[in-house]
Amino acid sequence: MSYFHKALYISSAALMYLFLLPCPLRCAPAVSLSLDKEIIPLNKTFVCKLVVSWEGDADLYLVAPPHLTLPEGIEEESSTFSSISKGEFYSLTYSYTLHAKKKGGYLLPPIEISYWEKGINKEEKIKTDELHFKASSLGITIPGKYLLAGTLAIILAGLFVTLIVLNKKKKRARGEVRLETAITKEMMLRELEQSNAYRIKGDWENYLQKVISIRNKLPAQDKGEHSLGNLDTLAERITYGGFRPTPEEIHLIQRQLEKALKRAFPDDKDKELDGIEFQ
Repeated sequence: MSYFHKALYISSAALMYLFLLPCPLRCAPAVSLSLDKEIIPLNKTFVCKLVVSWEGDADLYLVAPPHLTLPEGIEEESSTFSSISKGEFYSLTYSYTLHAKKKGGYLLPPIEISYWEKGINKEEKIKTDELHFKASSLGITIPGKYLLAGTLAIILAGLFVTLIVLNKKKKRARGEVRLETAITKEMMLRELEQSNAYRIKGDWENYLQKVISIRNKLPAQDKGEHSLGNLDTLAERITYGGFRPTPEEIHLIQRQLEKALKRAFPDDKDKELDGIEFQ
C-alpha cells in the first residue's frame, strides 16, 4: 500500500471515529459578543451582551465568570447575568450597561472564557471576536430662512429611512427563520447518523430515544403525535420490560421517520436528505 493510500485510510478512519462520537465530546461551547445599538450615542447608556451557549444539559459545562476589559473612554454602570434552557440548548448571557464619555472609534478586545467539561478536570478556553464600534453626538442646525425646506426634507428623509428599516426587519426576520431551520435540520441530521449507528449495533433503547428526539424537533404538523405516542410506549417496553422489537417494527419506524423528514423539508435545495437510506 502506497504512502498516499495509507494517509487517506488513516484520515478516513479518524473522521469516522469523530463522527460517531456523541456531540458533547466533540462540540465546545459557542460564544458571541454584540451591542444593542449600531451607533453609540454620546453620554447615553448602551448594552454589551456576551452569550455562551451549548447543546446539552445545564451542568454539562462549568463556565468561569468572564472579565470585560473596557477601552479608555467607556465606563461600566452595571451588569446582569441570566441563563435560559430551550429544548436541548442552554445559554448563559452576561449583559453590561455602558456609556461613552467621548466620541470616536473604539475597540473592545476579545474576551477569553475558561470552562470545564463535566467529569473532566481540565480547563479549556474560548475567545470572542474583537468588537469595533463608534460613539458620536448627532445634531442638526438649520438657519431660519431654510426652516420650512429643512423640515420637509427631514420628514421625507424620515419616511425613506422608515421604509428602509421596515424592509430590513422583514429580511432579517426571514433570514432568522431560515437560520433556525438550517440549525434544526443540521441537528436532526447529526442525530439521524447517531440513531443509525445505534440501530446497527442493536442498541434499541438509544436508537428509539434518538428517533423520538428527531420527531420532537419537527414542526407540529409533521411530528405525528400518534406515532410519537407509539414510540414512547415502545421505548418504555424496551427499557423496563426487556422487549426486543422485530425487524418489521424497526422498518416501519424508519419509513415513518423518512416521510416525516421529507414533509418537513419539501423544498430542500441542497438535497442532503435525499441521500439518506432507510433500511
